[in-house]
Amino acid sequence: MNRKNRGRGLGEWVAGFSLIAGVGILVGLGPPSEGSGLAEPLRASTDPSTDNATQQAAFDYYRQNIEPLFLRPRGYPGSTSGNPACVMCHVWQTSVRFTLEEPIQTADGGAWTEEQSRRNYEVVTQLVDASDPESSRFLLKPLAQVAGGLRHTGGSFWDSTQDPEYQVILDWIRALPAAEFTPAEAEVAVDFQYYRSCVHPGVLSVGNYGQLACTSCHAGGQAGFAPRGRGGPLTEAQARQGFATLQRLIVPGDPERSRFLLKPLHPDGGGSYAHNGVRRWQNRSDPEWQTLAAWVRGEVTGTDCSPVY
Repeated sequence: MNRKNRGRGLGEWVAGFSLIAGVGILVGLGPPSEGSGLAEPLRASTDPSTDNATQQAAFDYYRQNIEPLFLRPRGYPGSTSGNPACVMCHVWQTSVRFTLEEPIQTADGGAWTEEQSRRNYEVVTQLVDASDPESSRFLLKPLAQVAGGLRHTGGSFWDSTQDPEYQVILDWIRALPAAEFTPAEAEVAVDFQYYRSCVHPGVLSVGNYGQLACTSCHAGGQAGFAPRGRGGPLTEAQARQGFATLQRLIVPGDPERSRFLLKPLHPDGGGSYAHNGVRRWQNRSDPEWQTLAAWVRGEVTGTDCSPVY
């Protein structure tokens, strides 16, 4: 199916999602102790002989109690009308870390096969930290910023950490084996000096093909990865602040999953569908895109701004 056509008419089956093919659905969404239909929280085991059973139980719990949340109607951000769910962006409109398989459409609604669910599980578990569950991006993205969450283009689903959905997911993460589900330290370091010397003045501050520069929209605030200098180059403090903000849009070593490189990239060239700004690159063959990709991979450092072809 053409990606441009995906998602049409899906509001109906997303809203009507029900118990399909053995996949559970959250009903009522009250706390587990109030009998909302949720499975009992998982309990982590320290017995090596139960590792396989524990991992299977964690997957089963995810499939029955967490994966259905991706299909749950949410309403448009700031509104109670409409019925977009997580899948509306994370299947059909994004090319980022949290990218789900396309659900199968059935007469009763939508669902994932077990094989698809396992692939989704691999994606989701990359966004959790069993050593520090509350720091997991999978929990922080849908959480309101006033409650400690992260900025999320799709809006906030939980007003506080006491939300039943948040608690169900937190219980699941806490039960995952920390040795297996703790993010590894990044092996690639994205160079700050190259950002200050080349990325900011050569890319973020200059429009391409007559387009607006990134600084036009991203000079400050939560998305301020392209601050404006005051009549000259950025100060050290300004550059550090912009660089720190940009880190949220970069997956070190992996330009193909870095939003910084996907948002301004045209969808026909593999970019993200969700970007309010202009498209700076038509495809990944663009020399500028290739140069920035080399920087994200840790191959470009220092003050030499020569293009990488």
